[in-house]
Amino acid sequence: MKKLGALALTTVILSSLAISASAARGLVYTAQYGTATIDGVMEDTWLVNGSEWTEIDLPHNSEEANSICQARAKMMHDDNLLYFLVEITDATLANSDDLALTVQDQFEIYLDEDNCKDVAYCDDAVQFGMCLSGDVREGTNAEGKADMVKEFKVGTSANGYVLEFSVALQNGIPAPGQKIGLEFMYNDNDVDGTFLEALRWNVDTYSGDSAPWQSLEYWGELECAEYVAPAEPEVDEPAVDAPVDAPAEAPVTADAGIVAAAAVMAIAAGVVLSKKH
Repeated sequence: MKKLGALALTTVILSSLAISASAARGLVYTAQYGTATIDGVMEDTWLVNGSEWTEIDLPHNSEEANSICQARAKMMHDDNLLYFLVEITDATLANSDDLALTVQDQFEIYLDEDNCKDVAYCDDAVQFGMCLSGDVREGTNAEGKADMVKEFKVGTSANGYVLEFSVALQNGIPAPGQKIGLEFMYNDNDVDGTFLEALRWNVDTYSGDSAPWQSLEYWGELECAEYVAPAEPEVDEPAVDAPVDAPAEAPVTADAGIVAAAAVMAIAAGVVLSKKH
């Protein structure tokens, strides 16, 4: 009975650990190599280098989002900067006059260059709010660091808007295989500015994760792919003509042989006649 009780207790503990571990999705995004033109438009570079969309779709407090909004993002990098492209589909955009440096319809990025996964923010962990107005809000641990965002443009679409921006990390672009902490969140508000929903990427507050501005524990991760030089195009070698052989000496034909024999006989006859004289 004691053994059975211990086994049951172990099962309960393992089950609880599994639930706890499954709260975060464990997402890792691999940013491909490339340089974006920051203009609020998805140019060809985002398409040809293999950059993939990742969905920001975890609602903050329910199984299904209360609002009719969607958010997704792409990332890439070069030797100096991270580039972000964000698409927001939202039918309830708040009045743009109220958006500057507020939480209304704001896309938030979270970066932890130490990837410390700690409860408290590490020194190199920051939060920025990218507002529809084109302003950058300095969030948690980001006071005085807005210049990390080098360029930021907002474009519009039929159902929402597009954000494109670049960020210079405090410690430079991580080496291939090195991961840093990453999280996204989109705040959705009604047209009058009333908060409706927050969508997140890896952090699942509905399942018990701490909100990303409170803790680093449940953030996802970002890694930068190694630069691969484009393959050299194959060039067909030009065809080389075969060398022309020197003309061969004409063979001696039967007629030529007869002429030669007659000449010899004539010479011989001349010799004989000369002796008789």
